[in-house]
Amino acid sequence: MGDIRIEAADGGTFEAYLALPPDAAPAPGLVLLPPIFGIEPVIRRLADGYAARGFVVVAPNQFWRDSVPQTMERTDAGRAIALARGKRVDVESVVADLGATVAALRAMAACSGKIAVLGFCFGGRYAYIAAARLPVEAAAAFHGAQIGLSLSPAPRVSVSLHFGEDDPVAPMTEVDAIKAVLRQAQDDNRQAQADVYVYPGTTHNFAVPGVPGYDAAVAKLSEDRVFTLFEGLRDVR
Repeated sequence: MGDIRIEAADGGTFEAYLALPPDAAPAPGLVLLPPIFGIEPVIRRLADGYAARGFVVVAPNQFWRDSVPQTMERTDAGRAIALARGKRVDVESVVADLGATVAALRAMAACSGKIAVLGFCFGGRYAYIAAARLPVEAAAAFHGAQIGLSLSPAPRVSVSLHFGEDDPVAPMTEVDAIKAVLRQAQDDNRQAQADVYVYPGTTHNFAVPGVPGYDAAVAKLSEDRVFTLFEGLRDVR
């Protein structure tokens, strides 16, 4: 468990947190995409928990190219900086860095070669994009933000997306648009599985322990559903 460096396709390296499973046998890989605050302590703890489930987990710094690349605290000031930073990112650069992360993870001896992507909030959009454009086997998101800006192309691999019914960051109009795209992709036989769950009475951050909006019961249920999908990577040859 600790920080590593990943080589970007266009030069330079960026920080990522690596968590290894207890079993030495090769295991599926999981790219964990953090919210706008970056690789927070809570994200590291979640990564450790996913590793304990038997996955090789890498959480990259999606903001390393920015003038303020560091992790932000969940204070009013930290939130303002993080939100401004999130608006400045170049989407294609983030996708390219995600691709580099997937490649680095797949090359690790501890990884079986099968990769899933899981995004929280800001990272949810890029998990969706990965399912459409990158060489991964599955993707999921908890209260993913701005997925509606990247609906096309549709995912080509199985996805599991989770939203709070009262989430102002991911309103139900956007969730309905996502559902429509996924239904069409399935009708066109371009996607294996597409699950979208909406949790009544739940708002943003329901899956992030220790922050406002967290719902322990919904967090457990949504995580179990995601890993029901991800466990299938152990059977893929």
